[in-house]
Amino acid sequence: MMNVAVVGQGFVGLTLSVFLSSKKLQVFGIENNQNKLKTIQIGKSPFFEPNLDKNLKKCLKLKTLQFVESLNPIFPKIDVVYICVPTPNRNNSIDLKFIKNVIYEISHLLKSTKKKPMIIIKSTVAPQTTNLLLKILSKNSNKILGVDYFLIVNPEFLREGSALDDQMNPHLIVMGCEDSKSQHKIKNFYKKLYPEKIPRTYTNFSTAELIKYSNNAFLATKISFINSISNLCEKIPGANVDDVANAIGTDPRIGSLFLKAGPGFGGSCLPKDLNSFISVYKNFGIQPILLNSVKNVNEKQSDQILSILKNRYKKLEGKTISILGISFKENSDDLRESRSVILIKQLLNENCKVKVYDSLALENTVKLFKNTIEYCNSIYDCSKNSDCLIIMNADKEFKKITHKNISNMHKKFIIDTRRILKISNVEYIALGKNSDNY
Repeated sequence: MMNVAVVGQGFVGLTLSVFLSSKKLQVFGIENNQNKLKTIQIGKSPFFEPNLDKNLKKCLKLKTLQFVESLNPIFPKIDVVYICVPTPNRNNSIDLKFIKNVIYEISHLLKSTKKKPMIIIKSTVAPQTTNLLLKILSKNSNKILGVDYFLIVNPEFLREGSALDDQMNPHLIVMGCEDSKSQHKIKNFYKKLYPEKIPRTYTNFSTAELIKYSNNAFLATKISFINSISNLCEKIPGANVDDVANAIGTDPRIGSLFLKAGPGFGGSCLPKDLNSFISVYKNFGIQPILLNSVKNVNEKQSDQILSILKNRYKKLEGKTISILGISFKENSDDLRESRSVILIKQLLNENCKVKVYDSLALENTVKLFKNTIEYCNSIYDCSKNSDCLIIMNADKEFKKITHKNISNMHKKFIIDTRRILKISNVEYIALGKNSDNY
């Protein structure tokens, strides 16, 4: 049985650890955050992901997965090391501190091991980064690439809410190598892990790094494109952005995914990677005209809701505004770059009273806003005495709102950023639809 280490137990690392341990590999999850380590050691994920806790507990019970604090004591028996540490934004460029620390540690551990491990980079890094990491490995270990160790860039394309399925059945496997031996090793390893039908791309370090950024930038572009169409639809009598999106999405050259207009994209990947990609362009002396526009549309989309409220009320101060859905998307508890978080801050700046409800993300919301807003346990509680109810994500629960849920509103005024609600006899505004449609 092969021994695999996964360094970093965040969203990518933990779901990868669970997947690998289900493939008859002995997996060691490395996590140096003590609170997170204790949590996952008892089979509880520190974030919400469908079916993750259940599968995590199963792997721990089978003893194919264990979690430890350090790579050092287990490294002599490790055949494969995945690096899944964060590469956060710092001044709109990625911070390589964490990944460099791991590479320095591995380079020193290579000196004394008899194994010839594969080192697989899962962390999102800018083009030319892995070439820099290779120099650190070679200089500090005095070992030779393709002889003593193997280095591969293997970016992930996970979606929050379906990460385990994406780990098992990725739409694409990208493998970036600079030597034939590393390519041979990863090719054979992945033959055992993934079905043959899954497309594979073999390339070099920089191209693999660029594929990841290009993928996320294109998805962000699709969202900003349909949001710009949404803004136009609001001005044209009878226009409906969903009909536009559904129609153009049938064109196989375009596709229907990521053509859902709304308050803008958020989450841990798209905003961060877009900012980093813009920096990559600038570092190479190219003006990222398109990507700047994508970012600009997304930022302005967040202001749409506030503009609607200001047009509706002469004065926002003292108004009670209720928000349904705080996470950046349904079926998630992730608040990173959430448009709801931005909206809440805007409303607080206008001296509004803000009430929120989200079945998954309330705990994280409390940590962020503390006692500055009111937290509710149901749609009914959230709408009580409210001047406006705003639907921010497409949670299934919100689609079922009836007059009974909102009977205690002060004013039955609803802003639906996702166009999921079918309700009459209320003042209703949906992003992407002209108000004459109601």
